[in-house]
Amino acid sequence: MTKITIDREIFRDKVLGCWLGKNAGGTLGEPLEGKFGKREMFHVKWYTCLPEGGIPNDDLELQLIWLQKLKEKGPGITAEDLTEAWMDCVAYNFDEYGLCKENMQKGLLPPVCGWHNNAFKDCMGSPIRSELWACIAPGSPETAAWYAYQDSIVDHGGGESVYGEIFNAVLESCAFVNDDKFQLLDAALSTIPQDSCTYQCVAASIENYRRQMSYEDNRNDLVNRFYHPVAQYSPLNLGFQTIGWLYGEDFGDALCKAVNCGWDTDCTAATLGAILGIIGGASSLPRKWTEPLGYGIATNLETGGIRNLTAPTDIRELTEAVCSEAERTMRYWGTSVRFTSDGTMSRNIDISVPELRFLKEYSPDSITYHYGGLRETIRYEKDAAILGDRKSILHITLENLHPEAREAAVALELPEGFSASAGTGAEAVQTEGTRDEMTKRERGQMLRLEAGEAKEFSVEIRAAGHKIRETNRCLLKIDVQNAPAVPAVPVVLTGGSRWLVSRLFPGRKIEDDCGIEEDKWFVSAPVGFTEQWNPGNDLRLGKYFKETGIVYALHYIYSHEEKDVVLGVPNNGYMKLFLNGNLIHTTKEKMPLRANLGNGGALGDLSNYKVTRLQKGWNQVLIKLQAEELPYQAHFTLGGMSSICAKNHGMPVLGICRSRFIWDEE
Repeated sequence: MTKITIDREIFRDKVLGCWLGKNAGGTLGEPLEGKFGKREMFHVKWYTCLPEGGIPNDDLELQLIWLQKLKEKGPGITAEDLTEAWMDCVAYNFDEYGLCKENMQKGLLPPVCGWHNNAFKDCMGSPIRSELWACIAPGSPETAAWYAYQDSIVDHGGGESVYGEIFNAVLESCAFVNDDKFQLLDAALSTIPQDSCTYQCVAASIENYRRQMSYEDNRNDLVNRFYHPVAQYSPLNLGFQTIGWLYGEDFGDALCKAVNCGWDTDCTAATLGAILGIIGGASSLPRKWTEPLGYGIATNLETGGIRNLTAPTDIRELTEAVCSEAERTMRYWGTSVRFTSDGTMSRNIDISVPELRFLKEYSPDSITYHYGGLRETIRYEKDAAILGDRKSILHITLENLHPEAREAAVALELPEGFSASAGTGAEAVQTEGTRDEMTKRERGQMLRLEAGEAKEFSVEIRAAGHKIRETNRCLLKIDVQNAPAVPAVPVVLTGGSRWLVSRLFPGRKIEDDCGIEEDKWFVSAPVGFTEQWNPGNDLRLGKYFKETGIVYALHYIYSHEEKDVVLGVPNNGYMKLFLNGNLIHTTKEKMPLRANLGNGGALGDLSNYKVTRLQKGWNQVLIKLQAEELPYQAHFTLGGMSSICAKNHGMPVLGICRSRFIWDEE
């Protein structure tokens, strides 16, 4: 293990440089972020917008929340701890933030809460949060990577974003003790899979540079090879971040080149600014870029984007807090990093990073518990939902971590209206009966596990459609012989939504009459409509649109009270939205598909969102959808009105029924 010495004053200057650089990059890029997915390049040379007090940015805000949680929980903080912070402190619900929080509300834990029903798994929400982990683990890239992993799987489980945050955290951690950009890039790349898009895009940007391709041609090559219409697509943005660094003649030029590539401009420039700030320290940053911003920290505390946060007053206070946590963290992990006050500083040391074992064992569709000397792993097949038209399959693995053989009785308790059948290897588990019945019946057959032995079995679960709720909690009960009682392991299945979908009306446009009574309240299934269950908010209509035209989707919502909501149908075509037989919205312009845009922002419809009111009892939603191009995609979102966020990033609406039709028999 290479011993690393870090002088406290030099370290403090580098951490300060990290936050000053991040602030500069974020402020430069934020005004251009909305112009996403454009193939044209920008041509900025300095700040285009410089409001007094700076521009709030989730890139920094979320890390302030993580820092607060780190102080509370200590260096052993885990993904489960961060889920608490998400629910307590983050009021944003756009994109992946809202989708993962909905999963958390329904009871899913990381990494499944980031994996299930998340169209944004490959976006920038987590790579932008790497700096804190690097700063508390300077010169300790393994440790920084572990924290980045714990962070990213919460809202991006199974996506490229996990690799993006690990890449950034490793690079930034190494930058405290090495300033060779190619060694830093190689070290960061070595920690992520070579077949990932993140690796391939960053590697392509480096290869193009080494082939002496021009800055513009390198950028355009990445756009052509890794194009994505959503600005926040992580692999492409990390490629642009790398381009800015490689071609930048100085700090400001590097940030401008990253921003001018386009896409998620505030994020690429903010991370690059942080990297350069770490390498050179605050003392190296040009005053032209830092003085106009000062040391203030702008947040959305007042507008409600974040809450329950005691934030540092400025970047200097933030720096002191982070430096303190760094020393505590390095002691906790027993790393080779030693802090001194004598000016001694390790530089240009070997920064090769060993294989990340936790990443090798990573399974985004699984949740693991440790009870009674056993490791219990629940793995979901396909998704974490239960639907009325299919079986849901769970794969359960029990591994004996005890030095002696263990015997255990295993039973799965199910909600009313659910049934289960044994799948592969499940002869040892009892899987029948409701919760009430289970308390009266004998345990299942005893399962014997030798020391170090693991056994896997699968269970197939079905449910009557009208019994499916938003959250459906099963319990895996494991009684280990001659051991203290083991808590029951929760197994959560989110409830799917039930729809009726029409046939395709080929060649028709949104204003055409297709013979469907759009203003009718249906008391039975319309002729020609097919029942379909969806595990998430994706309407999964691609199979209906074999060619362009019109398709109708019919849905019922039962609300126990009148409720103001935002109905959204983000899609890549056009739509008309009917509520209870009334036309409430028509698409004005076609927009790039974003599967969840925080209920449409500040009460605006953004073409595909509408503020409306659900009536008490049954509500009928009819959507007329037009595809002008294929493949066609559409999602459905149901969001609440936020009382704490001025931009109305309200939470998804729960406590309603979306699994029954009005004509169903009770």
